[in-house]
Amino acid sequence: MIFKKSFFKVFFGVVLISMIVGKTFIAFAQFDFDTPYEVSAEVVVLKNNFVKARKKAVKIALRSSLEQNLREILGDDGFQQNWREMQRMLKVSNKYVKSYRFLEAYDDSEGLMSGVKLEVNLFQGAISKTLSRRGVATGLEGIEQVLILINESSLSSNGESNIWEKVPISEMLLTRIFIEAGIPVVSRNSLRHEISKKMLVSAIEGNVSDAVNIGSKVGVDLVIVGKATSSSVVGREGANMKKVRVGINVKVVSSPQSMVVAAKSDFATASEGEIFASELEAFHRVGKKITMFLIPTIQEHWTPGSINKEVQRSVPSVPTINNSPLPFGDL
Repeated sequence: MIFKKSFFKVFFGVVLISMIVGKTFIAFAQFDFDTPYEVSAEVVVLKNNFVKARKKAVKIALRSSLEQNLREILGDDGFQQNWREMQRMLKVSNKYVKSYRFLEAYDDSEGLMSGVKLEVNLFQGAISKTLSRRGVATGLEGIEQVLILINESSLSSNGESNIWEKVPISEMLLTRIFIEAGIPVVSRNSLRHEISKKMLVSAIEGNVSDAVNIGSKVGVDLVIVGKATSSSVVGREGANMKKVRVGINVKVVSSPQSMVVAAKSDFATASEGEIFASELEAFHRVGKKITMFLIPTIQEHWTPGSINKEVQRSVPSVPTINNSPLPFGDL
């Protein structure tokens, strides 16, 4: 595995920095988000307190990984020119740490030193968002890809299930149509160990702030959140035809702009010989309606020069479906 390395030492409270930094500037679009940093730190043990020294070494090592990341994005000159903003970010370096693990840890009882070597992964989306918001760098708003998160209550769902265990029918359909249209979609499975269930549910329920946070942590530009539900209805076709109505209600949230850029609600019905076949067909029909609106909206949002446009689009809420397990209307 390729690592990016840096080494920190602390002697008598003075931090001596020795870092291996890449080229002067690395284009953000070419940055490898999945490459971890290998960072080391060594501190003096005071009053024989090795536990406290170990914690301090970890903190310094995590700060080291963030500083190296910032220098790679901005270059050494850009880092120095924005020194004050850089220090503000480094003071809360833990905020940008996705995960870390120990590669090495040691205590020197004779020399009274404690050191660690860590493998660190960062939330690149959160870093780029902060840089953009503070005017330090532009064009770091996130990769042009979407994340789709739908909470679905359907006839075929067999009651409530863990939100992580089953990908909803509506989410799979929307994902397939987006990919066919050339819009990259990030799988929800990549979030399972990074996002809490509470935050996920909150975002789906319409909490824009949580949707923005999820998008920033994942590094995507747009997060599509919403609800879907299906119910059987009495049809005129007779007892042999099973009629199902499906409704989907979504919002498109821009994580860099921290705002809703589009909203859409729609429904469709289908009648087939078997109720689950009717449900699947209804999902397919309403999915096409939703994406026929969202795809050009997203493409317009990603068109150069459109970033400053406030693209607030909405459609009247879906008519209420009797006995629907989930309410429709605004999220």
